[in-house]
Amino acid sequence: MCRTRRIKCDETKPTCNQCAKSRRQCPGYKDDFDLVFRNETQATERRARRTLTTGKQSNIRVTIQNPHPALSSAPNDGSNLTITSTSGADMAMALASPMSLSIPIEQQAPCYFMSNFVLAPSNDAGTPRGYFDFLAPLMKNEHPDSQLASAFSAVAMASLANRPNSKSRKELKYISVMQYAKALKATNLALQDPSKQKTDQTLAAILMLGFYETVCTENTNPSAWYSHIDGAVQIVKLRGKKQLRTKVGNALFQVVRTQMAITCMTASKSPELGPDWWVADSVSDDFGVPVTKIQLELAELRAEVNNALTSFPRTPEYFAKVTGFIRRAELLEQEYYQWEASLPASWKPRTVAWVDNVAGADISKAEVCPGKVEVYTSIWVGTTWNHARSVRINISGTITRCAAWICSPVDYRTTPEYAHGIRLCSDLATDILSSIPYHLGWDINKGGAVSSSDFSSFTSGLDAFRNPKGIGGFFALWPIFAVSCTDYITDAQRAWAKARMRYIGDSMGMNHAKVLAGFQLRLPSMIIRRDNIGHSPPSTQTAPAMTRGVYSPPTAPPSGATPPFPHPSFPISYASSATTRISATVYALDPLQQREAMQKETFERERALLLKKASNSQGEAVEKLLAVYLAV
Repeated sequence: MCRTRRIKCDETKPTCNQCAKSRRQCPGYKDDFDLVFRNETQATERRARRTLTTGKQSNIRVTIQNPHPALSSAPNDGSNLTITSTSGADMAMALASPMSLSIPIEQQAPCYFMSNFVLAPSNDAGTPRGYFDFLAPLMKNEHPDSQLASAFSAVAMASLANRPNSKSRKELKYISVMQYAKALKATNLALQDPSKQKTDQTLAAILMLGFYETVCTENTNPSAWYSHIDGAVQIVKLRGKKQLRTKVGNALFQVVRTQMAITCMTASKSPELGPDWWVADSVSDDFGVPVTKIQLELAELRAEVNNALTSFPRTPEYFAKVTGFIRRAELLEQEYYQWEASLPASWKPRTVAWVDNVAGADISKAEVCPGKVEVYTSIWVGTTWNHARSVRINISGTITRCAAWICSPVDYRTTPEYAHGIRLCSDLATDILSSIPYHLGWDINKGGAVSSSDFSSFTSGLDAFRNPKGIGGFFALWPIFAVSCTDYITDAQRAWAKARMRYIGDSMGMNHAKVLAGFQLRLPSMIIRRDNIGHSPPSTQTAPAMTRGVYSPPTAPPSGATPPFPHPSFPISYASSATTRISATVYALDPLQQREAMQKETFERERALLLKKASNSQGEAVEKLLAVYLAV
């Protein structure tokens, strides 16, 4: 009533005072339910008629040009997309159509890479150190034809091409290869220019080229990643400690150090400039630095062990030196215990689930290995733990290897070092496998406790690509590989670990994972076998031949003879005269030369068998990479 009279209502209930003063009957107030569900049909029709009337007065033409018709998700008919409309309603419908707009591929690829493979540091999220976080500031003002821009474009296109169900894989791979070649040329020119060879952009470009190999590597060239990392290490040496003064320089240094630690561990080579140089100026509250230091010290020790066990004669003097290697490895074990004791409570893993069996009994398709499932405060914390566990597995393998050399020809599996190693490494392998579901984004709806919010990274708005994160698979790759190669796990655990590596390759676009999944390495048994290739004592049949100067390889094993250090993972087979024709080799040499020739022949034969078994017959390129792993 008051609204009809155009006066202010005092909203007194049950009737207002305005109606009472004028002696009118107050109709009351509208129900709130009626306000929410009131009929707006007529008002909507009126607005639609006004829109149509306005649209008839203008002829609207919208042209949308697709700069990459071959790569766009929109349909391509070889021409630009043109929309002609005579009304505003038709234009609105055209613009709302999902097929009328397409995001250029140059924008899709960087967003996909940044959202999946870049880890931003965040102290609040428990991630004090980032990974590839130097890309954002460096790419802001980068020229499109520079070495960094080309390398980033190559790896971004390659990662987008390898995503699951990619519709433009061939075109994207072609563009990535072209950008990779362009980046290589630009990087080589920058390295020849004294003013550019030590810049942040050049070092970042080399790291991107190395990651490109992780994404695109094949069986034909699995070791290309190592060459890029070695080049990055040389650039870091030239840059010196001045690079740590800037935030970007420090981030680049940390990535190079992490990658170098992996290469040194796998290839058993000493780090450039020594372990102390790489960790001397690190932040004191970064709990990942002690683990990196132990990694580099162990790599240095393993390099010495490789040289010693193939050249030392078996004498008491050298037994004492090899025993010294064992003591040094035990000191590294003590450093690990000190690191673990110094960790705050927030760094401790938390068990959130326990899986007793696998649905369908196919463990290769299971997201979780039977046993416990652990989560961490951040992806970086979980990665640091796994690197520490992998180091301990390698420390135990080094101790067992040295003990096997000392006790030869007694079976090394009877030593206390082996007994301790099998107990320790079984637990470490279980801990690593329990963390993999967290790294790979185990779905909470399937019984997990991990969500995409647990990953601290840059976001790009591509929600379809956020879970799981590719960086989680990248961080999990090397720990899984270390577990899959150890002698101390069950066949079911090994099958699950290899299946997870194939999953990382297929679902997260890192082809290097599929190459590693094909390896048949068994450590430390294969490396122990390698140590004994050149030290096998002559048999009863070959010893008399040495004095005569003539040696004919036997066609059958001597009765009762057994190869040194037999292991189920590497059975020794002898050639049968019924299946293999062996021509006698005559050496017109003195006894000393005869012995050296025999040892060389035996070494080459056993080396070929060892590499063929370890590579799972994947080809010469893979065998060449494994020759670095096994130092043969």
